[in-house]
Formats: sequence, C-alpha cells, structure tokens
Amino acid sequence: MADDRKAVTEENARRGAGWVVENRAEFEGEGVGGDRRAPALRMADAEVTEALDHLEAREEVVRVPRALTTPPQFLLKPGRGWRELRDELSGTGAGT
Repeated sequence: MADDRKAVTEENARRGAGWVVENRAEFEGEGVGGDRRAPALRMADAEVTEALDHLEAREEVVRVPRALTTPPQFLLKPGRGWRELRDELSGTGAGT
C-alpha cells in the first residue's frame, strides 16, 4: 500500500513539475503562486501539497513565503535541482 501511495505522489509531482515547465518563464522569473497549481492541475489541495513536499525535498523547487497570512501563501521558485528536471521534462540537453 505504501508503494501505491509513493507512486501516486511521484506521478503528481511529475504532473506539477510539467505544469511548471509550461509556465517556466514566470517560474524562473518572479516565481509562481502556489495557489495557482491546484486548479490548473485539477488536483486536491492535499495532493498538491504532497507533490510540492516531494519536489522540495529533492530541491527541485523551493517555496518562498509571500506574506504572513493564514493560510500561508508562497511563491514557487527554482531549486538547485530544477535545471536537470526541466531539461528532462522538456527534452532538452543538459546545461541549456
């Protein structure tokens, strides 16, 4: 059962990363509001959070606090592993 959940989380993380690749100009510039992803991906908030946790743990994205609000709002920005993931998902060579 844990393997099933891990597979779902990985798939959701890849879907989320794919969406970020499609919006990469904004993501690599000012950052993308985390609140935009759930509706765009048609995923529940909990699934988006879990996917972000997964991507952030691998340092592919980082969450930067946007404001001290409840619930917290944040921007997604590239992490240290972003370039490799971007290149893999977009089909470009490393270092582009």
